[in-house]
Order: sequence, then C-alpha cells, then structure tokens
Amino acid sequence: MKRKKTTVLILALLLIAGITFLGGLCSSVKETWLKIALQALVYLGIGAVAVIAMKLTDLKFEFDWKNVRQYGIGVAIALTLSLLIAVIPALCGFSLVGPHYEFSWFATVYHLFLYFLFVGPVEELVFRVYVQDTLVSFFEKRKYLGVLFAALLFGLWHLINGSPIQVAFTFGIGLVFGTCRYKIRDCKYPGLAVGHGLYDFLNEIVRMFIV
Repeated sequence: MKRKKTTVLILALLLIAGITFLGGLCSSVKETWLKIALQALVYLGIGAVAVIAMKLTDLKFEFDWKNVRQYGIGVAIALTLSLLIAVIPALCGFSLVGPHYEFSWFATVYHLFLYFLFVGPVEELVFRVYVQDTLVSFFEKRKYLGVLFAALLFGLWHLINGSPIQVAFTFGIGLVFGTCRYKIRDCKYPGLAVGHGLYDFLNEIVRMFIV
C-alpha cells in the first residue's frame, strides 16, 4: 500500500505541477472574463487531481463543516500572519507582499471570490489534506517530518510561476497552517481554507491601502 501511495503521490504532484504551469500562461490572455474562467478551471483541475488521488489511495477524510471553533482558529491564523508579514513591514516602509496598486471595486471583488472560493479551499485540500496526510502516514515515529515536507512541497510549488522569495515565504506559511492542523484539535480543513483565503485577501487590502 505504501508503494501505491508513493506512486500516486508522485504522479499527482507531477500533474498538479503541469496544470499549474499551464495556468501561468493565463496571464497572457487579454480578455478579463476568459482569464478569470481559466484561473477557475486551473484550480478546479488541481483540486480534482487531489480528490482522485485520495480515492485511489483510500485516504479517509471527513469534512467537519459544523465545527464553529475551527473558523475562529483559521481567522486568527490569517490575522496573525497578515500582521507579521504584510501590515508591520508595510508600516515600516517596505513590502513583503508586492507593490502598491490603486483601489478598485473590481479588483476587490475579484480577489474576494478568487481567494475564498478557489485558492484557499484548493491549496489547503491539496497540501494540508492530501499531501500532508499522505506524508505523515509514511513517518510512523516522526510524523512531524510529514508536516515539514508537505510545507516544503507547498513552497516549491510556488516556484513554478513565482520566485525563490515566494518559495521561502510560502514554505513558512505552509508550515504554520500544517502545524496548526496537525497539533490543534479543532483546526480542521474548512477553517484552514477560510483562513488561507482570508490571509491572501488581506494581503491585497494591504497592498491597496498601506503599501
């Protein structure tokens, strides 16, 4: 079973990397509506790969949507990360989340839907549920290594359409989310999906109003 899990994990990661690379080409599309539709399809494709991989390896996972406390934990994580990574550096005169751009309602609503409906849910499903749970199962005595390697893969994934600096930051962010899910009893997937989406969205707000 371990060999099957390893094979499926490698193939899934390769497929996810390929879809992500193709998704990076969306930036060259001029029509806004088409670019948004392609981005949504890319994330849905990545999520579908993770779901299929979970079914192939019999990875059991229950979505506990009714646990209210998990959402508070996710929001707390997002606010803490945003304060440390986005707000405080911006107030000190430099930005770790990107350059300033002018406020627009379109950009605000677009990012709100993108991060909460696609980025947060899909990235947490892939890396904190499928990848992390699979890797943790490989290390019976040192399960924290599964959390560490999942965060590392999350960081390296951002190298496809990003930069080495993004790898470092997303590795740290992935390690925070992954550790919280592994260590905190009520830190479940839905709460982390909300927290992840909120963190990314807050970065856009900081870029518009503080940077």
